[in-house]
Amino acid sequence: MKVIFNYNLKHSIKDPLAIALGAFDGLHIGHQMLMRELNLIRVLSGCSTLVYTFLNNPMEFLMPAKAPSRLTTTSERITAFSTFNPDYLIFNTFDSRLASMLPRDFVENLLFRKYNVKYIVVGYDFKFGYGGAGDISLLKELSEEYSIKLITIPPLAIGEHTISSSLIRDLIKNGNMRDVSRYLGEHYSVSGTVVHGFGRGNKMGYPTANLEFDSRKAVPKKGIYLTRIKVDNNYHWALTNIGVNPTFNKKGLFFETHVLDFNRKIYGKGIKIEFLEFIRDEIKFDSITRLKEQIAKDIIQAKNSIYKLKPV
Repeated sequence: MKVIFNYNLKHSIKDPLAIALGAFDGLHIGHQMLMRELNLIRVLSGCSTLVYTFLNNPMEFLMPAKAPSRLTTTSERITAFSTFNPDYLIFNTFDSRLASMLPRDFVENLLFRKYNVKYIVVGYDFKFGYGGAGDISLLKELSEEYSIKLITIPPLAIGEHTISSSLIRDLIKNGNMRDVSRYLGEHYSVSGTVVHGFGRGNKMGYPTANLEFDSRKAVPKKGIYLTRIKVDNNYHWALTNIGVNPTFNKKGLFFETHVLDFNRKIYGKGIKIEFLEFIRDEIKFDSITRLKEQIAKDIIQAKNSIYKLKPV
């Protein structure tokens, strides 16, 4: 997979291509259907495959205050796409050039005149061009005009829910990590660097790894979670607290992870925290003793849950 950051919008390829278009934040199981279709076209037609997407969510440029949090960072998206191994992964920056481009200009100038497009694969709700005015009907019309085959992937529903990045963000905000894992096809994760905290966990006998992470990432609701951390390519079970430390009256949002049966110091290391299950809400305790008693109960509950969990 060749990754191209198309900052000047001038990238082009002469080989016959099957192109997937979309924002693809969090390569959820609906997106995965699209990627499998792209791979099938490669097998049947011999075309190379290309994913054409954005570095940033358009809302981050158009309405920054209302922009949704990210399910994946750029590096996480690259890793996710590499699982499906498209021949090319193109990242474009959504800026004033793209925001002002009419739908026909977007398709003709950025795709059809720069790439030898034979197939286009999109989701059922794909929008493009100024104000999102371009839709599947217009894309179908333009594709037929250029003798290009358009494949539209229908919505994927589980029960009453149509799988989407917006739905998954809402589930994360509500702490419903089991459904998040089902819809993503993997556990939701937050990566970052372990930094020094206040040292309180260590004094209580429950040392924690404090995470410095990308603030644009979607943050689960405050509380205690059963998690796994990946450090030095090894996984370890853990408990992660997301909150403001009400017992200690601290300000700010903290990710504090107590790794079970683990006694190494990992300051400065990069780790990934995977969220498996919500255990309880954050509570303000009237004493350190009560807090320590609750942590002991949380660990017992976490270990019981570990034996019951099935792999995603």
